[in-house]
Amino acid sequence: MNNLNGGMAETTTGGDGQSAAVFNEVSIVARQLILGSYDRLLPKDDTLLTRGGGNANGLKLYDELERDPKAWEVLEKRKMALTSRLWKVAPPEGDTSRTARKAADMVRAQLNALGFDQVTKALLDATLKGISTNEVMWRKDGAEIVADEVLDLEPWMFQFALKPDPDEYLFARCGVRLLTAGNFNLGEKVPHRKFLIHRFGAKYNNPWGLGLGTRLFWPIFFKRQGIQFWLSFAERFGSPVPVGKYPNNAQPAEKATLRRALQAFQQEASIMVPQGMEISLLEAAKSGIDTYERLCKYMDDQTASIVLGKPGGNSGGQLASAVNTENDIRLELVKADGDLLSDTLNRQLVRWIVDYNMPGAPYPSATRVVEEPKDMAMMAATKKILFDMGYKPTLESVKLDFGGDYIEVKSAPSGGSDLAALNVGTGAAEFSDPETPADQAAVDAMLASLAGEQLQGLMAKMLAPVIKAVRESSDHQGALEKMVDLFPDVPLDDLQESLARGLFAMDTWGRLNVGL
Repeated sequence: MNNLNGGMAETTTGGDGQSAAVFNEVSIVARQLILGSYDRLLPKDDTLLTRGGGNANGLKLYDELERDPKAWEVLEKRKMALTSRLWKVAPPEGDTSRTARKAADMVRAQLNALGFDQVTKALLDATLKGISTNEVMWRKDGAEIVADEVLDLEPWMFQFALKPDPDEYLFARCGVRLLTAGNFNLGEKVPHRKFLIHRFGAKYNNPWGLGLGTRLFWPIFFKRQGIQFWLSFAERFGSPVPVGKYPNNAQPAEKATLRRALQAFQQEASIMVPQGMEISLLEAAKSGIDTYERLCKYMDDQTASIVLGKPGGNSGGQLASAVNTENDIRLELVKADGDLLSDTLNRQLVRWIVDYNMPGAPYPSATRVVEEPKDMAMMAATKKILFDMGYKPTLESVKLDFGGDYIEVKSAPSGGSDLAALNVGTGAAEFSDPETPADQAAVDAMLASLAGEQLQGLMAKMLAPVIKAVRESSDHQGALEKMVDLFPDVPLDDLQESLARGLFAMDTWGRLNVGL
C-alpha cells in the first residue's frame, strides 16, 4: 500500500509476491500542479493564456478570428465537407438481434428529427476553439424520452474541476461545472446526460482541447496589421502629393502665395504661381506598392494551409501534383473529423438515448460515410476479366467491393421440360455464408425439409394451363388475353395449403424464440 495524494493506492499482489495492477491514478498530484490550480483545470493553449486574459474567457478571442473572410471561408469548407456526407446508424457489428436493430432504428429516428447536420455543425466549432459545448433538451413523447433540441452554448460558460465529487458528471475525468452568478470561480455541478461536449486536439488529457485557433491567430493578426498599413499607404500615396518650390530669396508674402496655390491644387482645375516658383508631383516608388498585397496573400495561404492542409505548388506539373495531394489531404481530414465526432456522439448522445428508453440494449453507432464512391462498372469489369482467366472472386471480396448480402447460387441444370427448368425443389441453391443469422438458418432448414418432388408436382399442376395458353398463342397479346381468362381456374388450393403450413411453422418458431 502506498500513500498518494492523501489516499491509499489500491493494488493487487501477484503470485510471486510482486506488485501487480494499480487501480488508482498515481499521477494526479503532478497533474494538478502542472495543468492548473488545485481546484480547476486551465486551457492548455498558450495563445489564450497570453493574449486572451489567461482563462477560458479568452475563447472569445477565437470568435474574432472567424470575422476574417479567409478564415471563415476555409473553416466553413471544412465543416461542409463533413456535413455534406451521408450518415448512418447501425447496430454493433455482428449483432443481428431484434433488440439491437430496434435500438438502432430508435436512435436513427431521433437524430433525424433532431437535425443531425445542424448538431454536427455546432459540434465542429471545436475544430477552431478546441472545445464545443451543447445542452440537450429532452422531452417526453408517449413512453419514449426524446432529444428534442441541442442548444449551442459558449464554452467559457463552463469550468472543469480537478477533484470532482463522487456523484458528479465527468468529462475527461474532470467534473463539469456551469458558471453561475453565485459561483463564478468553480461553478455549479450539472446533471448527468444533459451537456454534450466535443473536443479537438486534446493534449495531456486536458478537457479544453487545443483547436486550430492557436495556430490561426498569428497569420490573421499579421494580416490585419498589414491591411492597416496598406490603408494608410493608400491614403497617403493613392494620389500624387503636390510639392511647391520657391527661390532662396523668396519673401514671406511669396511663400504664402505658393501655399495658397498648393491648397487650391486639389480643388481648382487650374492655378497660377509667380515666375520663379515651381509645383511638381511626388509619387510613391512603384516597386514597393505590392508589398502589402503580397503579405496579405501569404497570410491567407497560411490560413488555408492550417485549416485545409493546402500544399504548395505554382504551375505545371508541380501544380497538378499539388492539387492531387490537396484532395488526398482533404479526404483524410474529413475522415479524421468524422471519426472524432462519431466517437463523441456514440459515447454521449447515442448512449443517453438508449439508456433512457432501452436500458441494457446494445449501443448502436452513428457514423458519417466519407469513403469516395467506387467505380462499380470498372470493378465489375475487372472481376469479369479475372473470372474469364480462371480466377473466381470470393464471397467476402464481393461483399467488400459492392456491399450488401449475397448468396452463392449454383447454376440450374439445363435441358428437360419447361417445368424442369424451374427446379423448385431443394438443391437449387446452397447457402454458403457461415455467418447466416440463426432465424434465417432455421427458415432455410425448414424449406430444405420439404419434399422437392411434392413442390415440383404442385408447381407443375398449377402452371400447366399457363404454359399451354402460351404455346397456343401466336403473339404476346393473345397469350395475355388467354391467361386473364383462365386465371380464375388455375388450381392454387394445394400450393396455398402447403405454403400456409410452412408460414405457420415459421411464425410459431419465431414467436417461441423471441419469448412472445
